Amino acid sequence: MTDDSLIDRFVETLNARGLGTLPESEVPAELRTGPPDQFCSCHWKIRPAEHNPWVAGLEESVAPHHFPRLFLSLISRYRFAEFEIGRIMFFANTGQPVFHELALSIAKDPVMSPVLLQQGLLQFGAPDTVRYDPICFATAKKKKNRDAPIVQIDHEDILSRYGKGRIVAEIAPSFRHFIEEVIAAR
Repeated sequence: MTDDSLIDRFVETLNARGLGTLPESEVPAELRTGPPDQFCSCHWKIRPAEHNPWVAGLEESVAPHHFPRLFLSLISRYRFAEFEIGRIMFFANTGQPVFHELALSIAKDPVMSPVLLQQGLLQFGAPDTVRYDPICFATAKKKKNRDAPIVQIDHEDILSRYGKGRIVAEIAPSFRHFIEEVIAAR
């Protein structure tokens, strides 16, 4: 199965399960599946995109490190609001200035972001919308096909010791493994 085919199955799985609702301000109209409810929340789906021009700039911002190829397939070919699956809240990939937009969030924290990048830790999410620990690809521990383990970093360790990011949990040994588990759990 090609990387793109695997990502397509991942997206189909997530859309079939339902992604819940988010505030109207966090869901671009192109992703909504209906009008906002009485609480101004929207149901939405991950949608294919012909071109996500911000991805090239995002890749440049993390150089010399690289996102896993599977993740690049996801963010290059799809648009989505933030969503939670398993132990990860994925940042949004909308091209809009939503609160948890990947292209903005990866460098949002002026203290933590440079420390993560220096260590080859590419943040793409958080444990949920409340906790601040970064969920990252540990690119220093690269796997085959530029894949990487998914890890959780102790944000307080970085902020209190400035320059030390301690891995507190390995979420998955690789992004491919994570995706395959999500698909298998249908």
